Parts: sequence; C-alpha cells; structure tokens
Amino acid sequence: MIKMNNVTRTYQGQDGEFNAVDDVSLEIGENEIFGLIGESGAGKSTVLRFINALETPTSGVVEVDGTDVFSLSKKKLRAHQKGIGMIFQQFNLLNNKTVRENVQLPLELHKYKDPLSVREVLEFVGLSGKSDRHPSQLSGGEKQRVGIARALITRPKILLCDEPTSALDESTTEEIVGVLKRAHEKFGMTVLVVTHELNVIKSMCERCAVLEKGHLVDIIDVVPGAGRPDYESYHQRVLEVLKNA
Repeated sequence: MIKMNNVTRTYQGQDGEFNAVDDVSLEIGENEIFGLIGESGAGKSTVLRFINALETPTSGVVEVDGTDVFSLSKKKLRAHQKGIGMIFQQFNLLNNKTVRENVQLPLELHKYKDPLSVREVLEFVGLSGKSDRHPSQLSGGEKQRVGIARALITRPKILLCDEPTSALDESTTEEIVGVLKRAHEKFGMTVLVVTHELNVIKSMCERCAVLEKGHLVDIIDVVPGAGRPDYESYHQRVLEVLKNA
C-alpha cells in the first residue's frame, strides 16, 4: 500500500548540506501496523511526513496505492491528504475550543463522504462525558484521546502517529497504545507509528524499521509468525542493530 523507493531529503545546514533521510526504501502493507524507531534526529518524522506530503523528498519516489504522491495535481493531493489522519506528540488541540469542537474541526475544514459522529468517536476513546470541557481541564492522556478521536472522525485509510506517547507517563502510554490498537482493529486502517520507545513498538507493531542518522539500518519482524512476540530477543535485536549502525 505504501512504498518508498530510494527517498532522500537534503537540507542546508550551518556546515553545508546534510541528508536528514538518506536513500531509504521500504514497503508497508495494507492494514499493517508498522513502526519507525530510532533516536532523535534519525529521520523518523521526516519519513512519516512524506506520506501526507508535509515533507517533499529531494529525490526518490513515494507511492500510496500505486500512485506517486508527488505527481498528483493539487486537487488529487488534497483528496489524498483527506484520507490520512495524524496524531501528534503535543496533541495540537485548540485551547479556546471544547473537546467537541476540537474533534469536529476536520469536518468543518473539509467535506467527507461518511464521517463518524463526534458522539461515536468520543465514546470510542472513553471521553463521552467530557465533550464540553476545554483542553486545560484534561490530563495528558485525555488530551491525546481527543487527538485520536479527531483523527478517527474522518474514517482515514492511513493513520500517522508521530511520537504519540512520548509526552505521557508509562501507565498512560499503555492506555493510549490500547486505544490505538482497538482503533486499528475496528476501523481497519494502515497505521504508521514513529517513536523512540521500544515498548510502544513491541506492544503495537507487526514490523518496524530501525533508522539511524537518516539511514535505514534494518527492518525487523516484531511478531515473527503466530503467537506472542518474543520480547527479549526482539529487544536484543534492536539494540544490536543500533549498536552496529
């Protein structure tokens, strides 16, 4: 469903040009939960933003459903972006709007064929009784639930999660991971999760790409075959890949 061929993103720095993403190729299957893991500056978020065209590669091709994203006309690109939901590290809520108003904002900006209702998505994320509250009245986990509800209301085909738990404590992280897994099961989306937290990858993803300084170091099966993931060997494998990068 998502395919990247030799994508590179070059920036101009104080000491000259550098590649934030360097010749990365990968494929993500339809309805797969795929992870991107690496330290800060590894290029994870840049790769993520290629998919919804918030970042443009300097070279290489990004395809979704067999179509080159960056060959689309403006009209078709807007249609492509409408099919993608995004969840952010810092929630990106409007503080002067209520929970209900934040969640329904995408429906005010664009027309969607068959969106969910605010009631449905708030019930799904466990915030039915808090629709009239403002972000300042919510905990960090509740704010992220609002962000998830806002992303789900449009029934996206692809859900991009950019460090969705890094601002949360461990117990809240587990709750948010649980909500995202249920969303994947219920709505059948392709989900891409960017994180530096190994436990999030282990809990959610089927495969993950390990990035180091813009390079794709390896793609690892998190759950090889049926049954529970071998967490210990997976953890050691990621550490080995990063150590040898």
